[in-house]
Amino acid sequence: VVKMMIVVVVTFAICWLPYHIYFIVTTLNRQLNRWKYIQQIYLASFWLAMSSTMYNPIIYCCLN
Repeated sequence: VVKMMIVVVVTFAICWLPYHIYFIVTTLNRQLNRWKYIQQIYLASFWLAMSSTMYNPIIYCCLN
């Protein structure tokens, strides 16, 4: 049970970390908002963050 909980928490952190880093970095450096590919980076980090809920059933199935 502990191993499964650690995997769930680490997966959650890995999925949400890029999303939060994106907002911290773009808040500190406003010039990045003018960068050509910033929208793609935002969408990729957003997709990864939203996909974190998809991994939980897979983790529960594999580690149960």
